[in-house]
Amino acid sequence: MASYYYLMAQLPSIMPHTDPPLSYAQFKELALRFLTEKDAAVLESLTLVPPREAVHTASAVVNEWYAFEQELRFALEQMRAAKLKRDERIAPAETPASAFDIGAIVRGVSNIDDPLAAERYLLNARLAAADQLRKLHFYDSEAVFGYGIVLLLSERASKFKMETGRTEYHSIYTQILGEKI
Repeated sequence: MASYYYLMAQLPSIMPHTDPPLSYAQFKELALRFLTEKDAAVLESLTLVPPREAVHTASAVVNEWYAFEQELRFALEQMRAAKLKRDERIAPAETPASAFDIGAIVRGVSNIDDPLAAERYLLNARLAAADQLRKLHFYDSEAVFGYGIVLLLSERASKFKMETGRTEYHSIYTQILGEKI
């Protein structure tokens, strides 16, 4: 526990809507020096895209994160299927319900037409969930995992570039039109 205090005390703050202060690889390299073997295994497997099947880790924060993300992804699939007028009900494998209002998040993003704005909306919802999960943890392994989740989200957000997205969109659109002609 004392070693986790020293780890968390030396990590830089992650400010919203700014580039991350360090990469996830740098964070992981530093954190693995302090973590127990069990906690290191959790950090090694930490991801923003949880497995489709329910997974139980040795971390309550990571378990809650995976439950939130699985429920959000399923709800987004359902919303997209409904918009496309498809009656596909892809039920997730048994996943625990998260403690967050997924319905409100999905309703909010369903009204956004701009893909970049929708991604930013979802990112803010994910950041709020991650902050909520880690709010009572300061100097324990759960704080380390919460920091890792927020850092991964911050790294992902730093890749949202309007011009790059527009170029990619036009490239895909041109390919689709070329295939139909």
